[in-house]
Amino acid sequence: MIQGIQWLKKWKIAMGSLFLFTAIALATIGGDPFEPEVSDFSQLAWTEAFSLLHQRLEEEYAFTEWKGIQWNTLWERSYARIERAQEKGDFESYYLALREYLHVIPDGHVSCTNLIEIDEKHVGGGFGFSIAKVADGQLIITWVDAKSAAWEAGIRPRAEILEWNGESAKPAFDRVSTAFAGNSATDEDLDLKRTWYFVRAPVGAVVTMAFANEADAEPKTVCLRAYEDEGVTFKRSYPSAILSDGVRDAFIDKPNPDPLPESMVETALLEDKILYIRVWGELDADLANAGSAPSTLDLFRKAIKRAIETPTRGIIVDLRNNVGGLDEMAAQILGSFYPEPTFYEYQLGYNKNTKRFERMMADAENDTEALYIRPAPDQYTGRVIALVNSRCVSSGEGIAMGIRNLPNGDTLGFFGTNGSFGLSGSVAVMPGSLTVHWPCGQSLGEDGRVQLDSRDGVGGVAPTIRIPMTVENAIRVANGIDVELEAAVRLLMAE
Repeated sequence: MIQGIQWLKKWKIAMGSLFLFTAIALATIGGDPFEPEVSDFSQLAWTEAFSLLHQRLEEEYAFTEWKGIQWNTLWERSYARIERAQEKGDFESYYLALREYLHVIPDGHVSCTNLIEIDEKHVGGGFGFSIAKVADGQLIITWVDAKSAAWEAGIRPRAEILEWNGESAKPAFDRVSTAFAGNSATDEDLDLKRTWYFVRAPVGAVVTMAFANEADAEPKTVCLRAYEDEGVTFKRSYPSAILSDGVRDAFIDKPNPDPLPESMVETALLEDKILYIRVWGELDADLANAGSAPSTLDLFRKAIKRAIETPTRGIIVDLRNNVGGLDEMAAQILGSFYPEPTFYEYQLGYNKNTKRFERMMADAENDTEALYIRPAPDQYTGRVIALVNSRCVSSGEGIAMGIRNLPNGDTLGFFGTNGSFGLSGSVAVMPGSLTVHWPCGQSLGEDGRVQLDSRDGVGGVAPTIRIPMTVENAIRVANGIDVELEAAVRLLMAE
């Protein structure tokens, strides 16, 4: 467990060790009506715990109206399943019902603990290849394990999947469950996750697939059996093929063989002319286990000073897979690019006493309801490109928003950010060591409307420079080539 972390989004608390994930912090703040709560339902019957969880969500979830959540429908769909599971003493069915109940909510801040043993029973097998959904909607095979039955059957990269178990590929793809992944706030993130799980199944499951290689005159049909592959198809898909998610996994104690970065900010000089700054999150963390957590803000500002003192063609701020953190820090990071105070957000939080959502004090240090980007001592005025993807969540999205709004700034990527920018913090501990998280507040723009959080499948910060997921790009990604970074470097070198 990583030590010495201060965070998280909207909640200014120092923690000795990280207990919760992405924009969650809990502390004892006497009398604070906006303090997020932890409910311990772990010793209750499954039905009773679920009833109390549902009651809290219906009352406290921050985006019921904004996202059109129909709580009665969700209750009717899920309670009977949990009741049947309890009657049979079937823990797996209870777990699946709870996951699927929560997974319907299109919000990356809504989550439930994964139980790997159960998950693996359902999606632990692969078929020896990975896929991508390319810009024209085709499902293209991007990588094939040369030792697999798929390879022996003649399947090669660039092949198009035409049918899956006797059904046309598109409707089969649209029905793929992503319940074992995190919730998707946007349609494009949901489609991305479907590419991961389309080719997952229980070990031993058989699929019949019609496909056409580039050189084939006629489609071919093969039968393949899912086998234990240690999740290799995930590792050959975007973004895992090119980006580690080790920081996020470390925060939730999920095994990940990738080495952790030494700090939350990493820098490199590319082509001797472009300063690359990777920001893993807006929080302080002792990733190197050195005994103290270096200041993420100080590290970022040192990088900016280097860019000012070293002639560069521009800066690339890599926000892909950014785990989020403190909005105050996100605004402070943006201060290196803004010469004048600039509005960042209002905050609307759930007041436990009034049981209503009310405006909060977003900037306690300056005693203002609004949080502002305030100019930093060193100002960078050159070209800035932020790399984004749908694993850039929460306060990371705030930095992307700020860079997008600069006259000299752009966002670049295959996909936009996650579309989950709310005030997270509410928690319920359920039977079976399952912990449920959800947002209990909103980030508002200067007009008082919800900003960045998704609605009807659209949200987050879209790329101002969108890299198309062509067949060629998808295959290059599967082979570990960072197409997005290449495009950003090429763009800056050409200017």
